Amino acid sequence: MKFKSIALCSLLFSSLVAFAQEENVDPVESLKQRVTLLEDANSVSKNLKIGGYIQADFNSTGPEGSLKVGSAANAAEAGKDYGRLGIRRGRLKASYDNNGCQAVFELDATEKGVAIKDMYVSVLDPWTGYFSVRGGSFDRPFGYEVSYSSSRLESAERSRVIGQLFPNEKDLGGMLTIQAPKTSPLNVLKLDAGLFSGGGIGTTDTKSKKDFIGHFGYTNAFGKMKVGLGVSGYYGYILHTGSEYTLQNGAFAANTNAAANTFSQRKYLGFDGQFSLSSGAGLTTLRAEWISGVQPGTAASGQSPDKAVTTTYTDTYIRNVQGGYVHLIQDIADTKHTLAVKYDWYDPNTKLSGDQIGVGAKTGSADIAYRTLGFSYLYRMNSSVRLLADYDYVINEESKNLNGYNRNRRDNVFTLRLQYKF
Repeated sequence: MKFKSIALCSLLFSSLVAFAQEENVDPVESLKQRVTLLEDANSVSKNLKIGGYIQADFNSTGPEGSLKVGSAANAAEAGKDYGRLGIRRGRLKASYDNNGCQAVFELDATEKGVAIKDMYVSVLDPWTGYFSVRGGSFDRPFGYEVSYSSSRLESAERSRVIGQLFPNEKDLGGMLTIQAPKTSPLNVLKLDAGLFSGGGIGTTDTKSKKDFIGHFGYTNAFGKMKVGLGVSGYYGYILHTGSEYTLQNGAFAANTNAAANTFSQRKYLGFDGQFSLSSGAGLTTLRAEWISGVQPGTAASGQSPDKAVTTTYTDTYIRNVQGGYVHLIQDIADTKHTLAVKYDWYDPNTKLSGDQIGVGAKTGSADIAYRTLGFSYLYRMNSSVRLLADYDYVINEESKNLNGYNRNRRDNVFTLRLQYKF
């Protein structure tokens, strides 16, 4: 009993001491702690930015066309025009900025699944402010339209040449950017240069040889006028395990000097220009880009690798390519309406044309050139909502010696898009 009494007294004493300590907490110190927690939370909220956009599309095309949403034509639609509903893009992006350092994470979610788009870190040098490095998955630094945000497009899609050479726009790599701070007169110049895997987004790096991509640009404003000019270069490789085919006398023939399990070169040169002028008629914008180069592909396709195209080819077909676009955009005075006209072209094999395609060995649809004339109407309801209507008149190169291409195919595309950006 004596032991129990002592234990009970000790417990009561401990409780009284703890209670006294709670009662004697300094209110000023407690307030300071709360203020510190609020300041930390506020700092995080200022540095963290979350945004995105959703593009709900209705697409329709002819019996020989293809769409960016939905499935291909079914058996009941054979030989007929068909249409599809879908989410063209559903982006959710989070970025955190702190003292010149940035981390970005972006997902693309549609009814077809979820995929990573941007995922990179970027660091600005704290001494001069001239240099920054970036690593991860991000836009390839080539030309203008590759890195132009899909949420700002005045046409339904990017140009065919961009879609073929830079599918999904992004790649795994590391990049150095050199640009003077905004307070410097040299800020009008910018150099981006980096090494990339070359496989595109959604693929893993499969080769020690990296692809070099670089862009040097000049952008300046003169009153109500703004001008931009740029030059780009791409030098990379595609691994092939079989033969390399080159065009000889109108036909593809194996290159005896290229052994199996070696690399084929992939190289482009590009020039881009942008001009905009603000006047009583509204903002007038003119953009143009031209790309030429050497593209390794397969017998059936000249598209660059991405998640849908293997990064290692069995047999490689070397083609000289050339393409570009001219885009005129006119805002209607100070209204919410915009009209645009776009002409783009892409020739996946400049050494073949017309009826030559389909005659020589292994030549075919992958060598057919295309031109597209697009007309767009854009209504900007507010800063978040906009409506886009776009019609693309597609013209393919014709060859009487290639089945299905002895005439202009029925593959024009109409797009109606409702976008919400947040």
